Amino acid sequence: MKLLFLIITSPLFLISCLSTITGNNPDDLETAGDNEEEVEEAEETEETEEQTEPPEIEPINITSDAFISNFFSASYEYRTVSLGSSYDYMINALGEPEGSGELIDGTYYHYEHIAFNFPEPAGDSDHSELKADGIIIFPEGFTKMNAVENYGWPTLDDTSNFRMMYDSDSDNGYYVMMTYDQQDSITEIVLHNEDFQDTSLSDD
Repeated sequence: MKLLFLIITSPLFLISCLSTITGNNPDDLETAGDNEEEVEEAEETEETEEQTEPPEIEPINITSDAFISNFFSASYEYRTVSLGSSYDYMINALGEPEGSGELIDGTYYHYEHIAFNFPEPAGDSDHSELKADGIIIFPEGFTKMNAVENYGWPTLDDTSNFRMMYDSDSDNGYYVMMTYDQQDSITEIVLHNEDFQDTSLSDD
């Protein structure tokens, strides 16, 4: 009978000793394991949320060599969005825009530093068929003199309407306009796939 009692109590005695030596309660070990699993699940959830957030829209370095060469060769794009990209593609790449407005024909949808113009409002139309025909950049601390220093003299400086035209190549249907205020600060840099003289701007 004593032998049977020793056999039954020995494992319990060993566990008790080990717990005393290590300072761990067997129940605490199970709890710790559960906590580790919860932390791992929380980290996985955070990683998933980070992946689904749209990328941060950062200011564009409009004086960099890469920007200038791309801008005047009709190949400029921002986060893979460029002229001809659909409204749906813009949303998928950059998230929902902050708002909309009008500058040239159609409607532009803007983020913090950049906007994409479409020939008509998104509305209930087929967004996959609605293609961007213009890109608008909102520079900060950039003047007419800075524009001349970086891009050269404009094709036309329409001082009465506060805008400069840069026609990069009349054969490729790619045009650039810079609007400015009375202090000669550039307010918008507009890239468009149509001659501005053929838009509503010609009525100004």
